[in-house]
Amino acid sequence: MNIFIDKYNLSRFYEYVLDESINRIYIITDKIVNKLYIEYLKSYIDNNIETYVYVLPPGEENKTIENVLLIYDDLIQNNIDRQTLIVSFGGGVVGDIAGFVASTYKRGIKYIQIPTTFLSQVDSSIGGKTGFDYKGFKNIIGTFYFPERIFIDVSFLKSLSKREIICGLGEVFKYGLIADYSLFQFIKNNFKNIYDKNLDILMHIVNSSVNIKHNIVSKDKYDKGLRNILNFGHTIGHSIESYYNFSKYNHGEAVILGMMYEFYIALELSLIDKEYFAEVYNTLSFILPPISFTRKEIEDLIHIMKNDKKNIDNNIAFVLPIDKGKVDVFYHINENLIIKALEGDWF
Repeated sequence: MNIFIDKYNLSRFYEYVLDESINRIYIITDKIVNKLYIEYLKSYIDNNIETYVYVLPPGEENKTIENVLLIYDDLIQNNIDRQTLIVSFGGGVVGDIAGFVASTYKRGIKYIQIPTTFLSQVDSSIGGKTGFDYKGFKNIIGTFYFPERIFIDVSFLKSLSKREIICGLGEVFKYGLIADYSLFQFIKNNFKNIYDKNLDILMHIVNSSVNIKHNIVSKDKYDKGLRNILNFGHTIGHSIESYYNFSKYNHGEAVILGMMYEFYIALELSLIDKEYFAEVYNTLSFILPPISFTRKEIEDLIHIMKNDKKNIDNNIAFVLPIDKGKVDVFYHINENLIIKALEGDWF
């Protein structure tokens, strides 16, 4: 596993650059990370290495083909060749765009990930998925392209807001609910430490999350089977993100909402008992209360779900809990049950 986790330390990145005899580096980052950490990153790059920095505007709303094209223009203008190393330095948006650019520019050049947000450290930097949003659909255009290395420094998390921590928690809760119920319980019992950004606690969570995702991805690199369970909470979650044009809820918040609605669907299908439902619902709703949708809003949400890339034969794919820390994939969920879940009369 070419993933290295540490705190206040990127020496493995420095060693990798030396070992690979890299002499040109092209960093893709965003305005926030550039302001906070670009000098820290550069302190691990020898002065004799030619270094370029491309700065994106932050936010999911900027994960667009237009920004991808602007990066291509800059790469061409600077005569960036296939021996150059692209460094993704930022959160999920930066990682998705940088990975897509690396996978397509000159038919592919090597790149690494240095994720700086909780979400990107536990999830989006791992697994080789790249891409951008298009016409309101999240990640509908993209590639599978794996970074050469992932260097995680949890000290970056110290600068995050509580909301950005919650964004990462959405994916961490997911790992606990699909693969390791003890991780779910650990998070539930450590909210204060997490919000206080206790690096030892966060290091444990990042390590556990990385191991779970890596184990799943290594068995299904290209999303043909087992890896589908990583989409728990995402069928409804992605539709909520897209419906609000990626502005009202961040990705992790949308996944938290999606998991609550999907837990309710599982309860109605008798896949789980009331006690398990109540435990998870009470934990997730403490972080982010669910919302009720109107019939018109639900029609729009279902339309978005019907364009989800996980679907098969026009059937919406749902990953649903079947036991503590276990899920399965279902393709024939009655639309009336989806409507009932989203109307929210049950909370």
